[in-house]
Amino acid sequence: MSWFVLVVRWYILTWLPYIIVASNITNDYQQLSLSYTSLSSEMVITWASFATNYSVGYCQYGLSPFRLSSIAIATSTTYELNGYQSPKLFKATMKDLMSGNKIYYYRVGHPNEGYSSIYSFKSHPGVHVKNVTFHFIGDPGQTVNTINTFQQIVENENSLQTLSGGIICVGDLSYANGDQPLWDSFGNMKQFTTAKIPMLTTVGNHEWFDDKHNLFIAYKNRFDNPIVNGQKELYYSFNVGLVHFIMVAGYCSRMKSVLTQPCLQNGTKELEWLQQDLKNVDTTVTPWTFVIFHQPYVNSNYKHNIKTEGIPMEDAIEDTLYESGIVDAVFSGHVHAYERSCRFYQFDCVDNAPYYITIGDGGNAEGLSTHWIEPQPDWSIYRMASYGHGELNVMNETHVLWQWHQNEDLSPVVADEFWIVKKSAARPIGRSVTMTPHFVDNDRGKQAELFDTQIRKTLNDKGEQRRSRNRHLRGASLRMS
Repeated sequence: MSWFVLVVRWYILTWLPYIIVASNITNDYQQLSLSYTSLSSEMVITWASFATNYSVGYCQYGLSPFRLSSIAIATSTTYELNGYQSPKLFKATMKDLMSGNKIYYYRVGHPNEGYSSIYSFKSHPGVHVKNVTFHFIGDPGQTVNTINTFQQIVENENSLQTLSGGIICVGDLSYANGDQPLWDSFGNMKQFTTAKIPMLTTVGNHEWFDDKHNLFIAYKNRFDNPIVNGQKELYYSFNVGLVHFIMVAGYCSRMKSVLTQPCLQNGTKELEWLQQDLKNVDTTVTPWTFVIFHQPYVNSNYKHNIKTEGIPMEDAIEDTLYESGIVDAVFSGHVHAYERSCRFYQFDCVDNAPYYITIGDGGNAEGLSTHWIEPQPDWSIYRMASYGHGELNVMNETHVLWQWHQNEDLSPVVADEFWIVKKSAARPIGRSVTMTPHFVDNDRGKQAELFDTQIRKTLNDKGEQRRSRNRHLRGASLRMS
């Protein structure tokens, strides 16, 4: 075989596929987001398109960007709500993947309309494997603080020295609040993160009241979670590394007030599933069990007060979690601040109870929850109103390292960290701490401080208007009596 033929063959095999790929890109494919199924050999990719003429799409994937030899067929859905027409929302499941964080490449689209750019992701780390790190975010919304939080997660992901387990989001995602185009902008805002790192979610109150009848229409069409008994539910569980995650839905269409908890009442489908799921955990495979739901009942902040919204949730599931004997920690959001408790049961530090962590500080536009109950309860170990995210490194069967990172618009440090150790004491040694944010002296820090100040002023003004209105109504009522 001649030298010329060898060169031509090398060129065709090596560079021509890349040239073809680059020339066949369309920019309409948007809102890409990865998530797990219940199998470690699979990965779901969802995306949106306003312009496509096809209701079927394709995901081409493989271990090389030059050889996307596997194909996953995507189906699509659409929905209409309040005069809004969604784009076509596609879902494909990539199968037969090798676990262990192998790097895969993929693109989405249709052969008749072109494909997206090529993206990459790490496969599922596997089940019953050690040293896996998870990123935690809550109440992200859509602000500069949100973008900064996602950027920090990507930076931490890129510097990991462990296996990656993906992102856990504890609810209140887009803050669309019925304004459906905000779901599209949220999907595009987070794409630089979720096209690369799988994100698993649960629902919050902002998903609950997003449509008139509390049907979670946008959420169900846009997010794909592992199935439960062959059906798609708002709640689910899955295994990654040494962890069994249980994603509890604290909101449902039966709920008519946040001061009630009908979703998890005795005899409900979800509570029965939760109780059975806890019984089914094989602790020889996944010795750690972490539970995720949005609204906390372990909360020393005046926002979403524990005596109002917290009590119904506590009454519904605290005993179930504690009596299972296997729940190591519970993560929630809702309150726009960070707080960590001791091993908590019925307002006391109790051996073998779960730790509770509130991490609703992802960056939303409502501002931080800065008003804490004083004195700080004995069960509250660390609390701070600041934007940030968490990292959970599950090292082995007995030790887990939790770290809470402040966004770099504040102090770019790990502000809180502690070890979750099997059979450790109910309350860590040391005093309880309440911290206040310290904005760094640069443009980013000054912008964040100004944003925080403006939000607080707006909320204070609204509060004063409400109090003035109530005083007026009480005065009018007294005059009429």
